[in-house]
Amino acid sequence: MFNFPTFAELEAKRDKINSEFHHNTKPVLVDRLQQFGFQLVNEKAPGIMQLTEQATGNHYLLTIRQYEILVHFQHIKNDQQIKICEISNLSLSAHTIIDIIIKSIDCWLQYGVVYDYVKAQEIQK
Repeated sequence: MFNFPTFAELEAKRDKINSEFHHNTKPVLVDRLQQFGFQLVNEKAPGIMQLTEQATGNHYLLTIRQYEILVHFQHIKNDQQIKICEISNLSLSAHTIIDIIIKSIDCWLQYGVVYDYVKAQEIQK
């Protein structure tokens, strides 16, 4: 007898969380991101968004994938991209996710430092 979950059970749990995120949380999150200032890059791909700094023209590129949300800073002069946020805990609420994204962008914008977004997700190790 064993007292730990099987890998299949872990996958099923993850897939259920991700399905609930994409069905329930993602639409709310996309709406709030647009209120913050992100714009859809393509209407047919609501998981790809961009925010542009007015003073510099630099971009913040946001991608919602099946298992993660990524935000990259893109410097337009040298086309360099730096990952400033990666959220893999899709069981978080839309409010918490937007809070982590905003803090990540603000930290990069103000100080040029990557916010500790892993710690902000409160993932237990």
